[in-house]
Amino acid sequence: MELEFKKFGMNGEGIAYYGKKTIFCPGVLPGETAEVRITEENPSFLRAEPVRIIKTSPKRRRSRLSAEERCEGCSLALLSYPEQLRVKKQLLAETLWKYGHVRSHFIRDVHASPHRSHYRTACKLPVHDFHGQLVNGMYEPGTNHFQVIKEFGTHTPALEKERVRTLEILNRHHMKSFDNNGGHGIRYLVIRTLQDQTQITLVTGKDALPDAMIRELCGDDDQRAVFQSINDRKKSNAVFGTPAKLLGGPASLCAVIENVRIRLAPEAFFQLNTELAAELYRTAIAKVDPCGRLVEAYCGAGAMSLLAADKAGEVIGIENVREAVVNATENARLNKVNNARFLCADAAEGLQRLNREKPVDTLLVDPPRSGLDDAMIEAIMNSDIRKIIYVSCNPATLGKNLKILKQRYQVRTVIPFDMFPQTPHIESITVLERA
Repeated sequence: MELEFKKFGMNGEGIAYYGKKTIFCPGVLPGETAEVRITEENPSFLRAEPVRIIKTSPKRRRSRLSAEERCEGCSLALLSYPEQLRVKKQLLAETLWKYGHVRSHFIRDVHASPHRSHYRTACKLPVHDFHGQLVNGMYEPGTNHFQVIKEFGTHTPALEKERVRTLEILNRHHMKSFDNNGGHGIRYLVIRTLQDQTQITLVTGKDALPDAMIRELCGDDDQRAVFQSINDRKKSNAVFGTPAKLLGGPASLCAVIENVRIRLAPEAFFQLNTELAAELYRTAIAKVDPCGRLVEAYCGAGAMSLLAADKAGEVIGIENVREAVVNATENARLNKVNNARFLCADAAEGLQRLNREKPVDTLLVDPPRSGLDDAMIEAIMNSDIRKIIYVSCNPATLGKNLKILKQRYQVRTVIPFDMFPQTPHIESITVLERA
């Protein structure tokens, strides 16, 4: 089938039309004509893969299209970086208008990433046996097909070095990948490297790991720690199972942002593109006006709460992961921040509880890709919150949330950040004020 492609889809795939049906095809740019093969049929749309490009766009550039790029969804790698930023801003504007009727003039230019590759400081990778050796790789999008990846171009040199070193040690000790039937073996490799520190977490079945292997993993470097989390559930999309147990080295890794020290447990969320994350945090905190009571929902290890502590009389973080709350509380003590405290609760439940105690002036939210759930939206709409700073990693759920929030709040600005170059993913800060 030969088609002319008109535009980009929200996931960076090319869009063409056949009759009344929309066809989504990765690897084809707007303005190109391509021969495609249909891979999936649905009542209102089709999915396809390119067979050959017949007419090439002048904006196309050569790409290796490595296994990592395919699995990571690096569909914009075919474009120059300035063109990627232009497309991302356009996709963000189209998505926010489609789902939230937010006009494009609110959207600022995208903050570029300092690095186009080698920007990720952490990884969570499945482990498989391949010709008798443990390897890392990824699953191709929408499939169960595991693709072995020898080198990860998105990892910082330090992270990639630690990943390769860890696999070599595991193989020297004849470790096996996870067996669903027996419930033993290495399931995931989780590594974080920050400021000359390394945190290695082995997610395994019910395995006692050899002491000699742990000592070798720790090495002579007192800045390297090894943890184990047991996840032996047969059907689970979660990476971690039990809370990560320290097997050797320092109990936490310390990041420094704007003179605030943040100790991170293995499970604690922290942005992967740390250089641009610092800029994102600075921008978000700059939007906080001096106030009496500031609440950060989905606060993780409490980074933004502590950065904003001098903007409020009282700062309260809400997080439903108990280990992260312990982490955040320790971080407040570490930085001698006496006006911050942290609750272990569902975001909506915690906000409702705080609203009953005393009005909340400003709300910081950084939810998962699913966005704010109905209960959280209701808690916000029933509050007296004057200002919301909403950090989002998913324009579609952001748009849907804004459509409801706009009944009581006005969108002041949307500031995008390119946290994941080469992909269509975009992070953003939206500032809302009470109408």
